[in-house]
Amino acid sequence: MADGSSDVTIGKATTASKSFDKSHPVSAKTQYGSIEGFVHTADDGTKSNVFLGIPFATPPVGELRFERPVPPQNWNETLQCKEFRNSCIPYVKHWIQNPTFSEDCLYVNIIAPAKPSSDPKGYPVLVYIHGGGFGFGDVIKCGFDKITKNYASRELITVTVPYRVGLYGFMSLGTAEDPGNLGLWDQTAALKFVKNNIKNFGGNDENITIWGQSAGSASVDLMAMSPHSRDYFHKVIQASGSALDEWASTAPVVKITKQIAKFMGCESEEPKEIKAFLKKQKWEDILEISSTKFDPNDKTKDNYIGFGPRLDDEFFDGKTVEQLIEESPKKPTIMGLMTLEGGIFLAIGLTPDDLKTYSGKNISNAIKYRYAAESRAGKDAPALQKDLIEYFVNRDAPTSPNPQFYLQRHGELASDLMFNQEVFKEADLKTKLGWPVYFYFWNHMSKAMYAATGNITKGAWHSYELSYSFDQQTYPQDVKGPDEMKVQNYFADIFAQFAKTGNPKSDTIPFPLYTVEKQEALWIDPELSVRSKVWEDRRRFWDNVTEKYDYNVLRGRTREQMKNRYTDF
Repeated sequence: MADGSSDVTIGKATTASKSFDKSHPVSAKTQYGSIEGFVHTADDGTKSNVFLGIPFATPPVGELRFERPVPPQNWNETLQCKEFRNSCIPYVKHWIQNPTFSEDCLYVNIIAPAKPSSDPKGYPVLVYIHGGGFGFGDVIKCGFDKITKNYASRELITVTVPYRVGLYGFMSLGTAEDPGNLGLWDQTAALKFVKNNIKNFGGNDENITIWGQSAGSASVDLMAMSPHSRDYFHKVIQASGSALDEWASTAPVVKITKQIAKFMGCESEEPKEIKAFLKKQKWEDILEISSTKFDPNDKTKDNYIGFGPRLDDEFFDGKTVEQLIEESPKKPTIMGLMTLEGGIFLAIGLTPDDLKTYSGKNISNAIKYRYAAESRAGKDAPALQKDLIEYFVNRDAPTSPNPQFYLQRHGELASDLMFNQEVFKEADLKTKLGWPVYFYFWNHMSKAMYAATGNITKGAWHSYELSYSFDQQTYPQDVKGPDEMKVQNYFADIFAQFAKTGNPKSDTIPFPLYTVEKQEALWIDPELSVRSKVWEDRRRFWDNVTEKYDYNVLRGRTREQMKNRYTDF
């Protein structure tokens, strides 16, 4: 947006189109049969063994649609694993990122150092779970070239994991037979596959770290809590997301599942009949209905569509997130945030004229009609709106028009509501309960990226860091120079050190253990630093607001509603 226009590509990350030599085969065995991949040589000389599209479940199609994943059938012939398989079907057309998608999408990808490990136990393992709001996303765009450069070169095996999303991954009818969370069961099946097979790829099955970003971050958080999944790995990296965030476990999935069935012509209210009806529908028709009848963005509307985890009696053993954190094994955990997570969401839909005229009124309207709307906050709405407007609009406001000031403030408000404050609360809670927690803030964005966004805000946007770890280019305008390569190496060093030892600190990385008292965190810029009590005033503000009002604007629920694990109200 160098010319002030809103042309930043949002949500449609690209993958490098460069073709790679796959003519040098390499083989491995899984518990289900033999596979063949290829040796990849990155331009820095690092070699990796790459296996793409390894089945970890039977295709969830036909009668297996809307069912928990079933282990794959054994195969006799060597399976060719040299191409990525299909992406899982998104919940609306708008979020289609890969032209080849299908219900048949449960395949992991493994990128391992080509050289055998000198450690008889094998290489440490990183398992990455993608984001996408539980409604879209895939791991195809992660690629394998930059993973080779970043992680195989640092003697790590990387596994990228897809899972069913939208209706297919998170439908629920609120019954014991169909409580929801199929996508989480997919993730669990993938982790079990890794645990049982990674030795055959040179990995250490007693040193597995799971890593997720955005909805993937909330996913790995939940994986660490569920009694069904938490024993398949040993360490956790949460990048931009917490299970406490409103979007992570509060989608009214039962209501939305029934609405989709009704829109498609199902007249029954009986759960078994609704499920049988939906199983028979063409996926194209489901995608069309979801894309045309629902609003995927505005939760204040009756036709809002959003899918995600449900705190059920099965996967979560009938417990709240707080209860699960308290009872779960205290695994070493890295938690991190971008310094302006909300920037990307703020930019969606802005026109050049909007950028020139943005004012406090824009924020006030968002507060009154969306974040703290009367339809959500009830009797608390007027006073809550007043407090939010006073803090994010009027506090230290300029006396003359200043669009950048208000864009920054709105970005901070959106960041706090969607990510920051509940991530902070979880870090504090885990620390108090004995979890070893390490916290970082990624602040750096390239000069090219700032220029592309018209310098409308300061701070790193949500998902910006992904192109430093993977082949995808989340923001196509971003161009990396020497500073960006320094940051890329820092990030890879941090994850490698943590995956190997459970502690990200090294001779070159000053990464302190997080404590509630000091709240020390690593600040990621081309020159690393340690900061304490970041955004302390904002944290105090939100503590006061959530204590003052019955409606918790961060959780999107009243105190009474928060007693109910489900959000089918």
